[in-house]
Amino acid sequence: MFRRFEDENEQSYLWRLGQAKDNGLVEYSWDDIADIMNKEFRDDISDYRSEAAYRKPYQQAKCFYESGVFKDFSQEQYIEELREAKQEVRKAKQQLFDERTAYNKSLREQARRESMFDIVKRAIEEYRPIRFDYQPPTARKGDNDLIIHLTDIHCGVNINSPMNQFNTEILKERLQKYLDEIIEIQRMYQSENAYLILGGDNISGIIHLNARIEAKENIITQIMVVTDLISDFIYELSKVFNKVEVHTTAGNHSRSTASKEETIKGENFDLLVPYICGKDLKNVENVEFVSNYLDCDIATFMVRGHMVYATHGDKDTVKNVVYHMTNFARKAKLPLPDMCYLGHRHTNSMETIDDVKVIQSGCVDGMDSYTIDSRLVGTPEQTVTVVTEKHRVKALCDIPLD
Repeated sequence: MFRRFEDENEQSYLWRLGQAKDNGLVEYSWDDIADIMNKEFRDDISDYRSEAAYRKPYQQAKCFYESGVFKDFSQEQYIEELREAKQEVRKAKQQLFDERTAYNKSLREQARRESMFDIVKRAIEEYRPIRFDYQPPTARKGDNDLIIHLTDIHCGVNINSPMNQFNTEILKERLQKYLDEIIEIQRMYQSENAYLILGGDNISGIIHLNARIEAKENIITQIMVVTDLISDFIYELSKVFNKVEVHTTAGNHSRSTASKEETIKGENFDLLVPYICGKDLKNVENVEFVSNYLDCDIATFMVRGHMVYATHGDKDTVKNVVYHMTNFARKAKLPLPDMCYLGHRHTNSMETIDDVKVIQSGCVDGMDSYTIDSRLVGTPEQTVTVVTEKHRVKALCDIPLD
């Protein structure tokens, strides 16, 4: 009855013999059990153990058994707990792997950014400026100011289709035409000051495949070309108006990375434009570059007693921008908006939302392959708003640039 089972190990056999003795199934003494165990598991008599060497381990195991340690702990439970513990170890290893991957990615991105800024600095030193010769009339004084919206320039894109032509030279011509229109409006209304909104997407950038394919210049050249042209644009305005105040919003085309999810807040090439232009025009006393108070992509300023908010438009729409800006204004304890400016959608328009004038301006480059593929038809255009103390919009001038 108590013959050793096949493959039964020493501890299992000892437990079975001890249980049989305690339950009166055999009349073995511990010396008898020791003799059985030695013969089963010891080949050399010199290795034989005393009865205490078997009795004490059995009694310790019995103590644990009778105290209930093993009653609710089956072999299946033990295996399951081992499996769960193994899973936890795997999770911890995977988490460590993910953390290392994210850290290494952060280091790579930092290295790329540092490299990019080194390239930008070198390109600035080597770049030959593009300038244009423009002779504006003398400024006049009046009871109104102009809000000049310059948005969605997309410098760097090269378009050659039956519907539109655009390159750096055409960009320069369109900006000069825009200046002609501004000067004509200034003469008509005898406007005193100019509030220029750089509405974002100054460069074509890298966010869309079509944009990358159509981009003639690389990112650094795009920045340098557009800052040259905008700097000259601002300088010519300074000759006409008593004061030129420049405000900036950051667009989506000018992100430092193609992936929106990987973009770090504030890393937008549009923000380099006022910085570089400010250095170029530092000796022009009547030009002021104003830093944003709320956020890098939200401009806020006052014109003739009217509060103006401006964003690029990729995060807002005509329908919700008033709601968004009103909430921000209340939180930041700023005056509520009287006017909101948007770009991004490449179309001029004006709507009144909750008694707030929402003005949207078009683009400078015009139709590209993306708009054609999307079956969108439009023309390069911008807006100029005449503002008086009595009228938020004394006149909204729709300026075609083609």
